[in-house]
Amino acid sequence: MSEHHEGLAHRAEELRDQRASVAVQLKDVAAQLWRDGMENVREIGRLTGLSRTTLYAALRERGIEPTDRAPRT
Repeated sequence: MSEHHEGLAHRAEELRDQRASVAVQLKDVAAQLWRDGMENVREIGRLTGLSRTTLYAALRERGIEPTDRAPRT
């Protein structure tokens, strides 16, 4: 592999790692939005760019059951 290709491969790995980190951060933001009262998965998805399927999974991973919407007191 040429030095140029090795450099590009290294950059691709860096970007892949950054993408994984950003995805985790977006999921954390989504959970915080939910906890702060924005209980609309579609709206959270629009803000974060995460799919509804991903959001439901992310919320559940963080101890939130998005289909269980008890009235707030």
